[in-house]
Amino acid sequence: MVEPLTSAVIVSLFFSEAIKEGGKTLTKGVTDTFAQLVNTIREKFKTEGMEGLLKRAENEPTERNKEKLQDELQTQMDADKAFTQKLKELVQQLQAQDERIRQVVLSEIELSGDLKAKDISQKAMRDGSVEQEMLKGVKAANIDLGNLNQEA
Repeated sequence: MVEPLTSAVIVSLFFSEAIKEGGKTLTKGVTDTFAQLVNTIREKFKTEGMEGLLKRAENEPTERNKEKLQDELQTQMDADKAFTQKLKELVQQLQAQDERIRQVVLSEIELSGDLKAKDISQKAMRDGSVEQEMLKGVKAANIDLGNLNQEA
């Protein structure tokens, strides 16, 4: 089953430290496809008069600016199916070109209440570098975890 494409996925890729810092080790195909993804978003925001929002998020990648970018990107994706399809194709190309497998569960969550997570599994089924994160940057009053599994 293919995951639905969301603005959160795109913004995550857009600000991916792995792509920024690891660019030297990525294949030319991956870096070219990533550049196409960025340019597609940049052109859409320019056409819609939202280029300032994108520049602000790039220059000051605070959580608030990323959230604003994500909200606007989702608005644009909801309004323009051709744009969404182009982004989807580029993300799929990136996933197909990258030999590394990245799996993340429960990342960057901040709750004022409790977090309860049970029966979560990650399993990588192909060769290549595997990066798995189960909990990262999670803040909650109380965290109750059980039956968490990672396998590569």
